[in-house]
Amino acid sequence: MQSQWRVIDCTELEGSISYIRGTMRVKRDADSSATDVPLAQTAVVLIGLRARCSAAVLHEMARYGVSVMLCDWRGVPDAALHAWTDQPTTVAARQLAQADLSLPRRKNAWGRIVQAKIRGQAACLDALGLDGGGILRGIAAMVRSGDPANREGYAACEYWRRIFPNDPEFRRVPGSGAGRNAQLDYSYTVLRGFTIKAVISAGLIPSLGVHHRHRGNYFCLADDLLEPYRPAIDRQVAKLKASDSLEDRSVKRRLVEAVNQQFNEDGLTIPSSLNDFTRQYGLYCEGKIDRLPVPEYAGTL
Repeated sequence: MQSQWRVIDCTELEGSISYIRGTMRVKRDADSSATDVPLAQTAVVLIGLRARCSAAVLHEMARYGVSVMLCDWRGVPDAALHAWTDQPTTVAARQLAQADLSLPRRKNAWGRIVQAKIRGQAACLDALGLDGGGILRGIAAMVRSGDPANREGYAACEYWRRIFPNDPEFRRVPGSGAGRNAQLDYSYTVLRGFTIKAVISAGLIPSLGVHHRHRGNYFCLADDLLEPYRPAIDRQVAKLKASDSLEDRSVKRRLVEAVNQQFNEDGLTIPSSLNDFTRQYGLYCEGKIDRLPVPEYAGTL
């Protein structure tokens, strides 16, 4: 089993991946030098569409227990290669722990995620100079393990009727394909892609959610873990006009930038924070930490 969790991201690589005496050699077409990565210290390799690799290096990755993720043009994994071996790998051990996570621990994690999301929504309203932050913080304080009273839904009603004061007729309807809803849907889709990548990179089973359970959704876990990040994106969407159309490339660019923004004063961007959060969830599943540390948007940036 690998002694540490190391993810090698080759989604942007235009070059070759080969095997040299226990290492994965990565070489860009534009460079004369190469980088050698010990396979014994690697848990996951992400391979993009422009990378070239041989069957030999894939075989050696399997022999070392490395999970290989094949990614699409966005860098989001859509297929995986795992070793058939009796020796437990880092990824296999983590996934077994995830599958065995007790219901009380899952409920505790979900309650903390909901609290962080609602407090982030309050911070978003504060940052926009809107009323309602105090009400949302009061709702967040009432969230219990598993959120059995659905405080998340109650908070959403308060939040959405306040965030777009210039659009009094706004109703949050995912998939409606118009106005604010279209802007939010597009932003959340980009956010979901980053979250899926982070979940896979952390060696987690994407279909085993914290709260969500749906046979038709292979990425329930991503849909759970992205929740605390939504308010940061909502704030940027609120700066657009409701009439700003996704047919305008500059609007799409601003929405993508919203997902790539710095999340909080710790200096991490949203994608970097997601990588850290999913790994923390992996440690939580393995019992290496007692409480799941959930990132929270403070609305200061």
